[in-house]
Amino acid sequence: MKNIEKYIIICLAMLLIVACQDDEYDAPDTVSDVTWYTSVPPGDEFLRATGGFISFLDASQGDISHEWTIEEGNHFLKTGFNDKDFLPDFIDSSKGLVTDDKAVHVLFMKEGKSTICLKNIFDEKVVYQTVDGPIEATQVGDKWVFEKCFEVEVIAEEIKPAFRILQDGIEILRVGEDDEIDIKDKDTWPTIDVEVNKTLTFIDLSKVGIPNARTWRINGGVPETSNDSIAEIAFLNFGTTVNLGRIESRRDEPLPTKTNWKYIPLNVSVVSSSEPFEVISEINEDETEKISFQVAGIIDPASLAGQNGNFTVNVNNTDAGFNQDIAVQAIEINSVDESILELTLADPIYNSDVVTISYSGGGIQSTDERPLEDFGPITVNMYTTNVLSKDIFGAEGVTGTRGGVQGFWAQHSEWFDTGGRSEEQAASGNASFKWSTPDWDTMSGGNHNFQGSGDGQFVADPGTYEMSLKVYLPSGSDMQAVRTVLQTPWTPVTWSFDGIAKDTWVTLTKTVNITTHTFMWLQMNRSDNPGISGAQTMYIDDIELAPIELRP
Repeated sequence: MKNIEKYIIICLAMLLIVACQDDEYDAPDTVSDVTWYTSVPPGDEFLRATGGFISFLDASQGDISHEWTIEEGNHFLKTGFNDKDFLPDFIDSSKGLVTDDKAVHVLFMKEGKSTICLKNIFDEKVVYQTVDGPIEATQVGDKWVFEKCFEVEVIAEEIKPAFRILQDGIEILRVGEDDEIDIKDKDTWPTIDVEVNKTLTFIDLSKVGIPNARTWRINGGVPETSNDSIAEIAFLNFGTTVNLGRIESRRDEPLPTKTNWKYIPLNVSVVSSSEPFEVISEINEDETEKISFQVAGIIDPASLAGQNGNFTVNVNNTDAGFNQDIAVQAIEINSVDESILELTLADPIYNSDVVTISYSGGGIQSTDERPLEDFGPITVNMYTTNVLSKDIFGAEGVTGTRGGVQGFWAQHSEWFDTGGRSEEQAASGNASFKWSTPDWDTMSGGNHNFQGSGDGQFVADPGTYEMSLKVYLPSGSDMQAVRTVLQTPWTPVTWSFDGIAKDTWVTLTKTVNITTHTFMWLQMNRSDNPGISGAQTMYIDDIELAPIELRP
């Protein structure tokens, strides 16, 4: 309120300065002008929650009469209140719906669209200029009537959460906006059975108060929290019975902020699954050489004793002449997710190895006593570390240089005029490198370079690396190859597009040797693309360079 009063005082002061000019200024006998100020910052919406207010100041000059009019259900306020006051206590009932005060504070208590109108009468025509065109006074008899109405969207102050819950697509619970839920009644709430690793679907139906965000807080759920309007929540803890939790409905900025929550009047009993206890993820190596995978339920830790020998881990490295089984030294359950099993091997493995894992005849089981299904051999995804910057070699970083990609400079127009950094396609992030020509036959030059420079310098220890990139060829494009040129020394690497699918991202990989290289260029070489014509386009993204660990 203090800020609003200061704003209005400033406006009045400006008018006073205009009125108090030096006598040397010969002002006209009368000045007719129309203008106003509000406490809504320019560009912001006229939006309030019920119980909120807006201040209006008529700063017009030369009017012979003036009035503000509001609608039934809203009120003019007396002055002297602050942000912490209960505003209905300041309603000025003497004013009703019309006042001739120049400055007014309007309290909004009616939901929906509310109109506040300014009406001034002048002896001469006045015009108010807006970005949408002029607003002109209308002649009525020998007077001129100017009217301006402000439309305010008024939303409910209180948020009333509402939701429904589905199990296997069937509604099992619906709570409306006016339903009152008391946690004291939780012992009377219904209980439903949910199988281990099965889900319930939570659907936010909240409308009252125009909430624009929510958080589900689900006891025993995976995940335990979700901000999705439709959330799929699984339950893994066999043998537990829990109250589901609650929904928090929020109205976040730019709307007037507010939060309310409501309990979910339902208990869940997690029962044994009818589904097999099996591997449900890829098998991955991490940076510590642990091998991990997820299974369809919580693992019973007591069942892991003596199970090492039921795993077969084969390691094959043709270049090193190595092909052996390596023993599993330890089996653990992930400390964060109890459905993830982690294996530590007795000997080192390298990302140049091909590692497969099998399991057979063991006694590992879930907490609901389902035995782990035999599997394998399944190939392990080996851990690699990309040494190149995602922002630079994924075309995410923006610069003002030719081509628009941080760390690169486009030598030819196909990389910066018709191409360059493009958000038309992206394998990840928001952008990719684009090369394009409207006419292959008339374009100039044999090599088109997008040169690495400045921030594009990378640091990679000498050695053998797996290099990869992703390419997207749209329908109609006949491009056959692109080059990455490592420098220095000048080391071109040609990437063939032979046989790749169109209109989708395709990952290509090669093995390269890094010596003193610190920069990389992208190059379209005409000789790599024989026999094509017409318009041609290609997109490149996610260039990566990962060191290969050679087995000694």
